[in-house]
Amino acid sequence: MSSIEFNFPKAQRRLEEAQEQLEAQKEALRRAQQIVHDREVELMQAAVKDGVVATTATAATVALNPATAAKVGAASVGVAKTTTIAALGWKQHLLAGGIARGVAVSTLFPVDSIKTKLQIGQKISWRLDSIGVEHFSGFRAAILGQIPYGMLVFGTYETIKAMVFARYPDAPKLAVFIGAAVVGDSAGAIWLTPSEIVKQRLQSGQAKDTLSVVRSIYTQKGLRGFYAGFSGMLARDLPFRALQLPLYEVSREAYSTRFCAPKGKMIAPHEAMLVGASVGMLAAGITTPLDVVKSRMMVGASAGQSVPQVVKQILKEGGVKGLFSGAPQRVGYLGLSNAIFFIMYEFVRGLMAGETPMPMTSA
Repeated sequence: MSSIEFNFPKAQRRLEEAQEQLEAQKEALRRAQQIVHDREVELMQAAVKDGVVATTATAATVALNPATAAKVGAASVGVAKTTTIAALGWKQHLLAGGIARGVAVSTLFPVDSIKTKLQIGQKISWRLDSIGVEHFSGFRAAILGQIPYGMLVFGTYETIKAMVFARYPDAPKLAVFIGAAVVGDSAGAIWLTPSEIVKQRLQSGQAKDTLSVVRSIYTQKGLRGFYAGFSGMLARDLPFRALQLPLYEVSREAYSTRFCAPKGKMIAPHEAMLVGASVGMLAAGITTPLDVVKSRMMVGASAGQSVPQVVKQILKEGGVKGLFSGAPQRVGYLGLSNAIFFIMYEFVRGLMAGETPMPMTSA
């Protein structure tokens, strides 16, 4: 009896120590849960802020924790739609890019035709009865090249972006956007260059039909002839794409943060159109000299020369002003083209996202 009474205080102390340890563990668990909760909310808010460019990592977090979206309030609607779009696969991005590119090129082809003629020094006929025929030369070659080009560029761009952000969620966005844009456009240029040469030769009146252009190029230079001006194409398109897509992503994010996130919605197609047009005009103006060089290398008197040689020749003939030949047409064309492209691109992706079976926090 005395032995039991003697050990009771010791056992009581051990019980109190165990209770203290349990409370400490409960507090640590509560803190860990709070950290997880705060991180989930941050990811949700980032998804709203980024518009339709939410990373795969963010999409996965929301999909696994749909209840978290409710904690963000009205923004949950935008997050649900955003993360659904983020989950689109490469096939959907290919399709969206191809459709949007086809619509944009078809709508504005006459403007592109006029721009090409101005850049190689041809006179333009403004007679109404010639617009329907003269300014649509090379249209079929353009469509054959531009639709697969849009599919390759934007399919590659979105896929690389998703892969990088899924593996490295904290990767610097701007660097990823630029890198993905350069890789995507390089892949597209391999397909686009031959059709661009054929199209521009038809636009300039050097031939009357596609088949005769193809035969002429192959007879004179073989397969290499279809890649005349490839370096000029890359010199023009890579800087343009490296400006266009990152600027669009950053501008759309800023617009979404300012006008869309407070209302709990993602950016609408017509809003994307305005952002895309602004970005397109800015990038087009900056890269006009590179476009002039590319046109001269493909169809002008400078065909077959290197980029530095062509630049020297243009400066000799027309000075700095010569490097900006057709600038108003290019800025207007690409401003409208980007507006049409991005409204279609976001619209098609939105349609496909609505059909994607992914958990959503709200309707």
